[in-house]
Amino acid sequence: MKSLVIGLAIGIAIAYLGVYFTGFSAAIAVPQELTKVLSGKIFLIWEIAVTQFLGYGVIAFLLVFFSIKILQLSPWVTAIASLFSCEALLFATYTSQYTIYFPHFIVLVGCGTLAAFMASRKKHAQQAQAKCTP
Repeated sequence: MKSLVIGLAIGIAIAYLGVYFTGFSAAIAVPQELTKVLSGKIFLIWEIAVTQFLGYGVIAFLLVFFSIKILQLSPWVTAIASLFSCEALLFATYTSQYTIYFPHFIVLVGCGTLAAFMASRKKHAQQAQAKCTP
């Protein structure tokens, strides 16, 4: 229950902070050398790697990972709750403009999954090491 409640709070923080930081990351201009390479649909690479990753991905990863580690939460429950609450809050706040944006969704799911995986991996390694030491 604690993981679920804190996950919901983390999702709210990700949604509000992500909107704020995406404004800054969206202002990063594409270098002219890349505009020739990233034309058309391949431009999604820039959107995923720069705009959405710097706006939402870093925040999602850091908040989920450190909350799991510091508060000893269930990694997957916390990550899933935070992702669902983030998307629900964005939908509720921007109802007329909200659509499932593929780059945003990929970055959010990827960073949340990576944070939960890394936190659970370190947790299992610490538990195994504790069992080995007398």
